[in-house]
Formats: sequence, C-alpha cells, structure tokens
Amino acid sequence: MTGIKSKRPPVTYAIVVWVIINAVFMALELTVFNDAADLNNSILLVLWVVSAASLLFLKKYGLAIAAFAVIYAFSFNAFNLIYFGSSIELLNGISAIINAAAATYLLINMAHKQ
Repeated sequence: MTGIKSKRPPVTYAIVVWVIINAVFMALELTVFNDAADLNNSILLVLWVVSAASLLFLKKYGLAIAAFAVIYAFSFNAFNLIYFGSSIELLNGISAIINAAAATYLLINMAHKQ
C-alpha cells in the first residue's frame, strides 16, 4: 500500500486549519454574537475563507493571499489589545502570536519560491 504524498509541508496544512478555525469564529461573531456592525469582522471572514481556499488550491498566489489575511488579522488583534486592554487580552494575545508566526512562515516561504 502506498500513501499519497503531498507537495506541501505539514505547516501549510496547520495554517489552513488555523484559518478555518478563524473563519468559523468570525462567522459566529457575525451571527450568534451579533457583532455585524464591526466591518472588520466581515472583512476578516471573507479573507479567511478566501485564504483557506487559496492555500489549498493555489501555489505562489495562495501564499500571498494567506500572508495578507494573516497580517491583517495580526494588526486587528494588536489593535484590540491596545484599545480594549485586559478584557480580551488572552484571546487576542494568543491569536496575535499565532498570526505573527504564520505570517513569518508564509513570507519566508514566499521569498524562497521566487
């Protein structure tokens, strides 16, 4: 029995899982938590969905789209940490760290593929 080998590294699939988790969370923000007035939530939902698909189906352009989405989300998390302070510190802090690591990986990977 032979296994199917993927050309993408496992880190890319971990980032896809992270992106899908964030897409579900943003969908919940817009529907269940009724925070549709914040335009950033809608923008992030679209970016997460598009970047998940682009990481799976596109190569170089998928990295660029996902890097943009992760950097945008990182800046949104940093803004929430600065503006709101301790009320949502843990969630945005962990998300900011993961987004920064994912952005660094995607940008380095994109630079090596030129």
